Amino acid sequence: MTPCVTVSSFGRSQMYRWASSDDWPKVQTVHCGLDLDRWSDPAPLPAGPFHMVAVGRFAEQKGFGLLIRGFAEAWRQNPALRLSLVGDGELRPQIEALIAANGMGDAVTLLGWQDESGVRAAMNAAHALVAPSFAEGLPVVIMEAMACARPIIATYIAGIPELVRPGHEGWLIPAGDADALAEAMLIAAATDPEVLARMGASARARVTARHDIRVSAQRLKALFSRATG
Repeated sequence: MTPCVTVSSFGRSQMYRWASSDDWPKVQTVHCGLDLDRWSDPAPLPAGPFHMVAVGRFAEQKGFGLLIRGFAEAWRQNPALRLSLVGDGELRPQIEALIAANGMGDAVTLLGWQDESGVRAAMNAAHALVAPSFAEGLPVVIMEAMACARPIIATYIAGIPELVRPGHEGWLIPAGDADALAEAMLIAAATDPEVLARMGASARARVTARHDIRVSAQRLKALFSRATG
């Protein structure tokens, strides 16, 4: 087996499924990362009602339909909640219809596609990132939100638990569970702002320590050098 690299321990475990156990040492993990110079000086958490942001393509695997259903349940219990969606895609008409059917036009904002500065502005305007995906690898958007010192509400799938530790950087829920998502939103909204800020600081420290693109590039360089003798 040729040596190979995965971006997460979960990805490495999937490679183990197809490789002989004798070849497992050839499977290495190098985290994907961020240019942290471009994600410096995070803004403080905003004032006002609890505001979440979700970023991604409006596609089935990203769970945006479930997000709207979960948010609707939470919003009925706490009408002050707010949600912004950054992105677009084939499910936009269904998402718009769900928002309208639940009367949430004033609570949910669709921001469309945004460049890096627009994504960062949306994260800075929010108290937390919500990532309800059904399938992922190691989501860069979660790393970006962590670099912005924002707590995370996400599904317990693939490499996400390697980024987010419940009670430290945010909340993790089962994928596909709208009730659990709503509950996590309500818990996050009821969390003391100082606790949210500490979670955000923990998130930034974790991504800084584990996902610096320069460190990852050096590890890859060393692995390539070793592989080529």
